[in-house]
Amino acid sequence: MAPDRQRELERLSEVDRYIAEAEVAIKMQIANLDELRRDGRDTSAAEEMLRSFERSLRTMRAHREEIISTIDKIDNG
Repeated sequence: MAPDRQRELERLSEVDRYIAEAEVAIKMQIANLDELRRDGRDTSAAEEMLRSFERSLRTMRAHREEIISTIDKIDNG
């Protein structure tokens, strides 16, 4: 079944929302880490969570590029 351009655009919009949410989560986690450090508390779990968020964001961005590539293929044959 051939990819549907409209469906790919919907997927792109969806992944863009997820990316925006992930970027907010990362900013919040960085602020949390700063507070933990300022208070002299253990940051290991918060740092691992931040790394996990960052890995997820990289995956989402790669997925976004795949969707854009599919749209380009649809548009250019």
